Amino acid sequence: MTMPTDGASARAPLRVASIGLGWWSDELAKSISAGTGSLQIAACTSRSQDKRDAFQKRFGGRTHASYEDVLGDPDIDAVLLTTPHSMHGEHVRMAARAGKHVFVEKPFTLEAADGRSAAKACKEAGVVLAVGHNRRFAAASQWLKDLVAADKLGTILHIEANFSTLGALNYTEDRWRANRVESPGGAIAACGIHMIDLLCWLAGPVESVNARAVRRAVPVDMDDTTSAIFQFAAGPTGYLGTFFASPYTTFVTVYGTKAKAHIDPDAGTGWLKPADGEIAHHTFEARDTLRLELEEFAAECRGETTFRVTPEEAIHNVEVMQAMVVSAAEGGAPVSPRRMGYT
Repeated sequence: MTMPTDGASARAPLRVASIGLGWWSDELAKSISAGTGSLQIAACTSRSQDKRDAFQKRFGGRTHASYEDVLGDPDIDAVLLTTPHSMHGEHVRMAARAGKHVFVEKPFTLEAADGRSAAKACKEAGVVLAVGHNRRFAAASQWLKDLVAADKLGTILHIEANFSTLGALNYTEDRWRANRVESPGGAIAACGIHMIDLLCWLAGPVESVNARAVRRAVPVDMDDTTSAIFQFAAGPTGYLGTFFASPYTTFVTVYGTKAKAHIDPDAGTGWLKPADGEIAHHTFEARDTLRLELEEFAAECRGETTFRVTPEEAIHNVEVMQAMVVSAAEGGAPVSPRRMGYT
């Protein structure tokens, strides 16, 4: 399915259906409601009728009793998937078969092979596939990317990142994330995947990973303390920490021979320290990164642009996540994402 690109039809909003209703579907819907009108919430579905009714009351659109009903609706152009991670691959393939464009929340899938199959289905069906790595859209992230691309930091020696939150301390066993299937390696799928994406965006593919993951404080059977050392194919080393029982933290720091630079993409702050100069602090414009990624998705569906996270990049992020989980299970042994099928 391809949206028309001429005349008034090109300016018609992309009619989307929210699939899997909860906290994050509401966050996406709020950004659509506050946006430029390039997307319209046309429908929703959830197994819970109460959730369907509440979402419709707040954001409008029709309610459907099942995902299959949504896919059979000719007035739906695209689906927004915020379903459990383990369901993403099959839900993407189903949408592709129905000719619906797909925006799916990170992680794309839990296994790289599943992601490759889903991406292939979208390509063969001619539908757009976008994965929600919204931190790329932060002004601070773009500033850091531009510094690296312009060689302002020199040879990159090391790059490190952290994304942590207290969230899992409040998990109960009935939460779909509160287990080792949906949250492999603890916070990797919920939080760390954002930093994996930024690290690879800045430094390129990961060659090998050494990881550790342990349960220290959370009340459910999952890890909450995860760290990893990366070796990037281009030469730099890297570090990622993601802790599911620690106060909220997001940062990326790049160490180069000419300078080092640091950002907090969520706070919109950063600094640059040249080798021969004083540190310079920066404050960046606030951006609704969810709105920006959704509007870029809609623009690609109209043939106006290309979504900045490619399916291949999203798959490699999954491969790195998988490699971290395998390495942790093997006591921190080095694991190549190629074991997950990376080429």
